[in-house]
Amino acid sequence: MISISRANSFTRRTMLAAVLLAGSCALWAQADQPPGPPEGQMRGRGPNAERELGQLTQTLTLTPDQQTQVKSLLQERRGKMEALRSSGNPPSHEQMEAIRKDTDTKISALLNDDQKTKFAAWQQQRMEHGRRGPGGPGGDQPPPPPQSKSP
Repeated sequence: MISISRANSFTRRTMLAAVLLAGSCALWAQADQPPGPPEGQMRGRGPNAERELGQLTQTLTLTPDQQTQVKSLLQERRGKMEALRSSGNPPSHEQMEAIRKDTDTKISALLNDDQKTKFAAWQQQRMEHGRRGPGGPGGDQPPPPPQSKSP
């Protein structure tokens, strides 16, 4: 009779330890996740308007007035992209590209000749980076060292 009681106790302790271990693992895994967006907001897709504005401001030396206008255009583009995505049908690459080109044309119209040249180079770099992806073939990372053959 005593051995059954000990076996029952051992089983309960084992089950309790397993549940605690599983709970600890779940909490640990959750702590490693990056924080989500603030409640009520969705994490956006595509380029961040603030980051892109910062890059353009630095690359093109935008005036404060230009910064305001470019920021408005980037936010307008983001709104159009989000509306397209939430329309129920997956947006086509052509639709997304048309919105991007329209925004780029409007931005270019705000720039002086020197800035337009820099903007064209920035666009080209952005397109090449998008095709290769960071660290992809021809990306930002150097090629791996050649394999040495041992004798």
